[in-house]
Amino acid sequence: MDTYTHDARRLFNADEFYRMAEIGILPVRGVELIGGDVRELNGRGRPRRWTYQDYVQMGEAGILSEDERTELIAGEILRMTPVGHRHVYIVDLLTDNLGEWSRGRALLRVQSPLKFNDLEAPQPDLCLLRLHEDRYRSREAGPWDALLVVEVSDSSIQHDRDVKGPMYARAAIPEFWLVDVNRSVIVVHQNPAGGEYTDAREYGPGESWQSPALDGREVRAEDVLGPAAA
Repeated sequence: MDTYTHDARRLFNADEFYRMAEIGILPVRGVELIGGDVRELNGRGRPRRWTYQDYVQMGEAGILSEDERTELIAGEILRMTPVGHRHVYIVDLLTDNLGEWSRGRALLRVQSPLKFNDLEAPQPDLCLLRLHEDRYRSREAGPWDALLVVEVSDSSIQHDRDVKGPMYARAAIPEFWLVDVNRSVIVVHQNPAGGEYTDAREYGPGESWQSPALDGREVRAEDVLGPAAA
């Protein structure tokens, strides 16, 4: 499984720029491509703010390939770069454990977009969604469907903590785990209110917490991080 973390805005080449105009993502006039950024010709030259529909169309047209890992944050398409084996190991371990613990009670998604609004579609490493009659075939899942989001962070720790964490709180997602790979701890955020999590506690090896998203199940740090190194 490929896993990624944030690096910078996704830049575009001239062929992609003209392709976007051909399929209607961009107007024929009023924009320009400068240094890989699509900019508005409005006197300020600010980078274009992309909508979720733009983002989806880019994927359908092959401008954003299936092998790329990106997410839409505040109208920007952010590019993600490969991370280390510990990150991949933890995502794999959590995929197994969360899948087993939630079977029949919730739907587990791994590294899939969660549409917040027309300008934001973050891609948490893992997300538990409420069960839906057709597994969300008839509509896109939104933050109101999420029981738990998990971000596994190494070089992306600041972005995941300071940008995505508050996004999840403002959307009232009831539980958010921030796994700090470098420090081998999990910061468990619960009880969102007023746009922030009112309960944030850190757990390391030998410690555990109860997860409302898992019907009160006791989760050990080792269930997330794996056994302590000998």
